[in-house]
Amino acid sequence: MRSRYTAFCRGDVDYLIATHHPSKRQDDDRQSLSQTIAMTEWLGLRVLHSQATAETGTVEFMAFFKAQGQLSQLHERSDFVRQGGRWYYLQGKHLPPIRLERNDPCWCGSGRKYKKCHGA
Repeated sequence: MRSRYTAFCRGDVDYLIATHHPSKRQDDDRQSLSQTIAMTEWLGLRVLHSQATAETGTVEFMAFFKAQGQLSQLHERSDFVRQGGRWYYLQGKHLPPIRLERNDPCWCGSGRKYKKCHGA
């Protein structure tokens, strides 16, 4: 999950396609991913929960980003499968945004409380 987030941050479309399960790939993936990357500034990732067996995994995360100058959050539960020693992203279920409370750690990773950082 973290490697795919990093690929979104760096604009590494080839990696994103390579780590998307072959059965889920679409002909327009390259164009769609390139558009998303061009319109999005990724700001932070917080993994909330992860669970894995030898063959499957699930990761729940929040990712913070700016799109068209608007701060937003992606809250998702992603499913992964391991084949041939490699992990592949299968699908994700979008979940409702999580409201950060004043005393929660800030999403930006500063180590400060939300109220003293971006929540002011």
